[in-house]
Amino acid sequence: MKIINKSFVFDKIPSKPSSHSVSLCKINDNEIIAFWFAGSWEGEKDVDILSSRYDINADKWDTPKLFIHDPSRSLGNTAPVLFEKTFRVYYCAMEGKDWTESSLWYTDSYDQGYSWTEPKPFSLQGENLLFGTKILKLTDNRFIFPMYDEKLWVSTPYISDNILLNKWEKMGEIKTKKGNIQQDMVEINRQIFSLLRTRDGFIYKTIYDFEKKRWSNPVSIDIPNPNSRLSLEKIGNLLICCCNPLGLNKENLTHDPRKLSDIDDGFWGKRDKLSIFVSNDQGNTWHEEIVLENNSDKEYSYPWIQIIDESKIMIAYTHERQKIAYAIIEI
Repeated sequence: MKIINKSFVFDKIPSKPSSHSVSLCKINDNEIIAFWFAGSWEGEKDVDILSSRYDINADKWDTPKLFIHDPSRSLGNTAPVLFEKTFRVYYCAMEGKDWTESSLWYTDSYDQGYSWTEPKPFSLQGENLLFGTKILKLTDNRFIFPMYDEKLWVSTPYISDNILLNKWEKMGEIKTKKGNIQQDMVEINRQIFSLLRTRDGFIYKTIYDFEKKRWSNPVSIDIPNPNSRLSLEKIGNLLICCCNPLGLNKENLTHDPRKLSDIDDGFWGKRDKLSIFVSNDQGNTWHEEIVLENNSDKEYSYPWIQIIDESKIMIAYTHERQKIAYAIIEI
């Protein structure tokens, strides 16, 4: 595995000094579209969602465009998904003082992302949920949406056999001692292998058994986690995880003054190292393959892995809360 290119999606957006939380979707053989939120800072009313289109053959991004603007809300995480002839993007919007008071929306495109329908609200049985990782398409054409409750710090994934009609069924709740959110997942042998962002100091794994209809007890995979989003993908028998392999050492904690959770002492650790880990044994053991970034007191966070083909992936991520960086990796 090696880096064959590393750069930025854009150079600078003067009116949007802060950018964060990118998502990616390969919409055809030659194009990937990125979505992220940008503004003065996360949570402010001037935060919009932007997008950019990437030409795989030319290795070139177009100029970022305004995707969603809502002057009444601060906008947040996105989750793009392709199904049938529809390209849909779900997104989060802040309704109150923080993400525990939020709403979910979606918009559709029928021409590969060149035009979009008017956004519509999206809810799941009245629950106040968020999302931050990819929607997984299963081999049987069902979809799993990894939702979570940021007030309780509990993952609550949903499954659908009719995404067009927004019919979703809850797959249970996933809990760790101190809380978890933003799980990412892949399908392995008709089971769902999932990794969890946690406040327990490490990445945890859990496996969903469709016959038993339950998640296994989450356990640590011994990769430190500073309470930061990770990304997980699978190519053949190879599992790939991009994450911040840093723990929650007391001297490195950043306490959250906004108190975004009912759990006491909201905090996260440093995000100044970003690495790629791989596993060849279905997630039982992992080793660090590539260090993408390692610069003390900077932030490199919220990675998103997009498979380009069987030999290449793209990883996009937040670069110092100012830009969106990306790397092309040869497997």
